[in-house]
Formats: sequence, structure tokens, C-alpha cells
Amino acid sequence: MSIYRVSFYKDLLNSDGHSFRCLQRQVDIQSESPSRARVLAKGLIDDERLHIDCVEVVHLAGDHPDLKQSAPPTVPCKHTWSRASHDKLTMT
Repeated sequence: MSIYRVSFYKDLLNSDGHSFRCLQRQVDIQSESPSRARVLAKGLIDDERLHIDCVEVVHLAGDHPDLKQSAPPTVPCKHTWSRASHDKLTMT
């Protein structure tokens, strides 16, 4: 199993009208895949209240202070899911 950091973002506008991504929640999850980590992390947060627009999953390299990793560290990789025109998350 690997450790993934799952970050949930909301797209907002600043006072100048420029969009930016605001971090809503961040969870570290031990899982066998990035997709499974996203599903597990989503179960831990209140998605309906936060109105999440984007989910980013990053594989953490090396040991994490709060979680134990049984496999050797690998090269970090990032997966991002965004809201499509439909109201579901799809991989981009």
C-alpha cells in the first residue's frame, strides 16, 4: 500500500475578479491506488457542504510521520480530478 495526500479545492473569485483555487480540506490516506485514495478521502469529508470543484491526489514519497508505509518510496506523482459539465468528478 502507498500513502496519498488528497486535497479538496473550491474555485473562487478574488476581489479583482481573478479565479483562484482555495484549499478546503487535505487528508493523508493509505491506499492501493490514487483512485481508491480519492474515494476513501471523499468519505471522510462533507462534500455537499464544501461544494468541491477539484480533487488532487499526490503520492507521498518516503515515510509520513502519522502513517507507516510498507513499500519502498517511489517517485511522487500527481492525479487531478475536476468537476465536468455534469456534476461528477472525472479525471483530467
